[in-house]
Amino acid sequence: MRRKALTKRKFPSVGVMAAGLFGAALVAAAIVFQDSIFRFVMSPRTPFQIATPPPAPEYGARGAWLLWPEAPSKAVDVFYVHSTAYYRRRRWNASINHDDADRIRRMIAAPNEAGPFLEIADVYGPRYREATVFSLFTHKYDGLAARKLAYEDVRKAFETFLAARDPERPLILAGYGQGGLHVLGLLNDYFQGEINPLRHRLAAAYVIGFPTPAEFAARLAPPMPVCESAGEVRCLVSYVDFEPRFNEEMARARRRSLVWDANRDLASTPGDALICVNPLTWTRDESYQPPEKHVGAASATGIGFGARPPILAHAIGAKCDRGILVVDRPRQAYLRRSAWYGAKWKAQPFNLFYFDLEANARLRTQTLIERLKTDAEVLAPISGAIDVGVSPVNKAPN
Repeated sequence: MRRKALTKRKFPSVGVMAAGLFGAALVAAAIVFQDSIFRFVMSPRTPFQIATPPPAPEYGARGAWLLWPEAPSKAVDVFYVHSTAYYRRRRWNASINHDDADRIRRMIAAPNEAGPFLEIADVYGPRYREATVFSLFTHKYDGLAARKLAYEDVRKAFETFLAARDPERPLILAGYGQGGLHVLGLLNDYFQGEINPLRHRLAAAYVIGFPTPAEFAARLAPPMPVCESAGEVRCLVSYVDFEPRFNEEMARARRRSLVWDANRDLASTPGDALICVNPLTWTRDESYQPPEKHVGAASATGIGFGARPPILAHAIGAKCDRGILVVDRPRQAYLRRSAWYGAKWKAQPFNLFYFDLEANARLRTQTLIERLKTDAEVLAPISGAIDVGVSPVNKAPN
């Protein structure tokens, strides 16, 4: 009887197994430490002091503007400052002509951030030498200097905008992320004083995605009210929204923010109370608001700027929790902020409150227009001379 020849069973070599385990460990480490890896990779290697900044924009040229209406015709002007779109370490500040950054500004940031205002407003939005995404993670000199350089561009663009617009028209400020910080700078520089024409015509300032210390609004002269109702005007709206899984980001925002001081300098505000206005009610109430109050989210990415995106109504509920707007996890994957490799810090390809913002901006604008009419009637000038007759003169006794 012939016996079957015994064959050796082949096993992976120790070296192959070790290599596989090492590779798996690397992948696991990359996932666990991806935020730290992203920050390290994005860190500019040249100190700001010796780096050559990109050329300054010339805001008299239309090429320096991301958005500029060809024929202004809407009821209100919006000055919009986009979020961070520069994810490189070559410079602390991006050139306004950087191809990748400008594609993100045009295709992602502007449609989803400025889009909610297009139905009711003429929107003006400058390109500016925005600070690189790494500046968000540091309060050291380089990061602060990069943000101050970016703000100087925004300030100059705002002055060009003011010179071009009709000063009698209502005004809205809107800034997202880094742009929200720059809008706070504009409030600090241009909207103070008891008799201030800009403040008089401000429907609202929307600071979205940037943690705004309540102390900042209180310090302005006179203090700027935080919006406490949907129709209030001449006030400030601010919120930073995260799903519950981003608890580390919430803690970072609460623990460490920035504010402009009276000297137009940036100062850290560790642990200061933050403003949170819930866009489902437009109040600061901290109770949970259900999806039934949600007007609608949208993703305007890839549909052409100015096109109206499909509405996703009643998609999320939200609650203000210690200065952060905690939102429900959307059922639609394309409405979720990605956690992978720095995506949560980038311009988002959607706006969870797209149609809430649109409706609210319309309401505040209409309210302000009516308020301005009333103010004009109360303060109407005397149209002609009035004969007051002869008034006796009573001499003071010796």
